[in-house]
Amino acid sequence: MAIQDTEHSAIVPDSAAVDQEAEKLQDQIESARSYERLLKANLAALRAGPSIEDVRANVTSLELKKEELMDRLDGLRSGKINLVPAIEKEAVDKAWIDWKRKADSRKRIFVDMWAIVCDGLPEGQTKEQLWVRSNPFIFHDLLKSTDY
Repeated sequence: MAIQDTEHSAIVPDSAAVDQEAEKLQDQIESARSYERLLKANLAALRAGPSIEDVRANVTSLELKKEELMDRLDGLRSGKINLVPAIEKEAVDKAWIDWKRKADSRKRIFVDMWAIVCDGLPEGQTKEQLWVRSNPFIFHDLLKSTDY
């Protein structure tokens, strides 16, 4: 039989304790890492939102706007508004109807004239080409680009 080294047998139980302690520390490290990930996610969520300065500026801006609106509302409630008389409103509505009628009439005249002009186009020329040649803004650009 072989004689066991007393020093070696004492190390074996200690190595089991060391392994157990290492496993326990590994679990603690993993727990700390998951807690770190949670804290980083919370920090990222906080940074994604508006800063305190932005919130304060928005609150100040909204308070000023509220004051302006309340002042306007007080003016409306007190009757300090000059309403447009019904006669004046009717006159404006009538003028609008007259001008609308004239604009519609001019548009119809233009469409009819354009149809007549396009009926007599020479062979090989399209309506688009004629429009480009007759449009004064585009015509000005054409004069610059062509040699006469």
